[in-house]
Amino acid sequence: MITHRNNNKTKFYIVLPIFTIIGIGVFTVLSGFYEESWSFSWKDIRAEVKDSVVVAEKRNYLSSGYVGEAYERPNEFYTRKWITENATIDELLKLTEYPNGVVRAIAYEGLLNNRDFKRKKELILKSLKDTLYPISYASGCIIGMKRNIAEYIIKDITELDTTLPPPPPNPNGFVRYDFELSENDKKEILKEYYK
Repeated sequence: MITHRNNNKTKFYIVLPIFTIIGIGVFTVLSGFYEESWSFSWKDIRAEVKDSVVVAEKRNYLSSGYVGEAYERPNEFYTRKWITENATIDELLKLTEYPNGVVRAIAYEGLLNNRDFKRKKELILKSLKDTLYPISYASGCIIGMKRNIAEYIIKDITELDTTLPPPPPNPNGFVRYDFELSENDKKEILKEYYK
């Protein structure tokens, strides 16, 4: 009878490392598929906004709205425009924390273009520190330029960077707003941007 107990202990000591190795392997494989967006809370974001955000995230790039050889704007443009015009300020503020650069950039853009949102300087300064998720940017025939969110906001949305030539009038169908920034605000933002 003692021999039988020892056999069970021996089997346990042989099987335990095998199950441990299998468990670690399964965990490693499953964690490789994990997406940060799975843990994002969609509470207080309407279903139609969520659906558009998911589409924008899957496309995973932003475009200027300039047309290239295809002579038509990419669908990304229309999805982005719909989100910026239809999401509420609270929804857009929450989306600035979404774990994807394209979605965050769209949220910043929507807030900056919203006349009712008054904390634009603070928002732009926040975007300058938002460096975790880069974006892919397309303009005309040039596709896949890597940018950070701050560069997109400063150069393409607010056009505060005056080292670039001015774009053609209303190239992307968005209404250009005065972002209600004083000259001192603009200088402070650019000073932080060029650091």
